[in-house]
Amino acid sequence: MDKPIKTLQDALTYQIQGLLQAERKVGEAFKTFSPYISSAEVKELTGAYVRNTDNVTCKLDRAFNYLMTEPVFRKNEIVDKMIDETEYLLTYTAPSYLKDIVMIGCLENINAYKASALQTAYLMAIELELDTVADLLQQILSWELVTSKQLTDLSIHEFNKLNDSVNVKGDLQ
Repeated sequence: MDKPIKTLQDALTYQIQGLLQAERKVGEAFKTFSPYISSAEVKELTGAYVRNTDNVTCKLDRAFNYLMTEPVFRKNEIVDKMIDETEYLLTYTAPSYLKDIVMIGCLENINAYKASALQTAYLMAIELELDTVADLLQQILSWELVTSKQLTDLSIHEFNKLNDSVNVKGDLQ
């Protein structure tokens, strides 16, 4: 980090920089993970998540406008490691149905991290009385929370498919 964090606005700017970088990295990485996914439902939700990264990036760019600062590149080591972990798990997981479940879990982890970071940034914006920035962050946070619910539902669906498959195989033997 080039500039020390001396004020709450500096901390907010730093937080939003990390969110912006996370969004860009997630969008790039998850496009390359698509071939690992076999479930149509998982492909659809992952695709929708990736497509929404453009909307999130646009809102974060707008937040920088209201902060009267240019977005500066900064690494988001946490998201980078989560993406690396996702790639590792998808590469070394053998059954395709299990890759789908692993993908959902990894996306849930990234989603939870982003939601937490967004909530922190939102509270900072509220404290600084930056209503428009807070509104932008709240909109993104609401998207992440909807996605969290969808991921949970999809995870349950995929586990139920797995259980049904095991029960059918067990009945046949």
